[in-house]
Amino acid sequence: MFEIVYSRTESDIDTDFVAIGYLPLANRITHSAFVIQYEGILYEFHYEGSAIDFSEIWNNYFHKITASVHPEEVPAFMAMCEQIKKKANPKYGYFYSGENYDRSGNHFGMRDLGERMTCVGFCLNVLKGFFDEDYIEYADWKEDTHKQTGYLEKYCIRHNIDISKVKASHRRITPLEFLTSGFFIDFPIRKIQIDGKIDEVAEIIQRKIKSRLN
Repeated sequence: MFEIVYSRTESDIDTDFVAIGYLPLANRITHSAFVIQYEGILYEFHYEGSAIDFSEIWNNYFHKITASVHPEEVPAFMAMCEQIKKKANPKYGYFYSGENYDRSGNHFGMRDLGERMTCVGFCLNVLKGFFDEDYIEYADWKEDTHKQTGYLEKYCIRHNIDISKVKASHRRITPLEFLTSGFFIDFPIRKIQIDGKIDEVAEIIQRKIKSRLN
């Protein structure tokens, strides 16, 4: 229940579950998704940066089952995913300040930003809507958690957004941090908790990658 496993080749749990998925890509880029098991079939639900995908799994994620979603709640979680896929229209951007999708797939957030989020932000929008409370203490992640110099200024100019209205929403919560959050069940999860566990999680992943290559 508490292990990090490869979704397609190591996942052998019989019960339904929702897990946090983590996918290493090329050039140190990583990606977040939900990995969902229902009636013996694995699904993935995620924002790819240009579209939302909800389908039977084809990526081999690392995943960590979250105990926060009970097996009996999985059908309700999947129904919410279906509604979000139908109605949501996210745009990519390094922003999150407690927005959410409700169970009917409607988005609620800052009017000046609309649906602007990363793959992690998308997942946080889903979780907040499902639990009806903040999953993480997002304010623990400050603007400097996004290391790209000048990103916010350039983004606001390109999209004609008043920087003073959205500056407080600019942050980066990484896919590895999001995966690590799966080890905690009391909300909101704090950055200091994740910081204390993340090196161990990174070591587990690197060990698994190395073992798979050998």
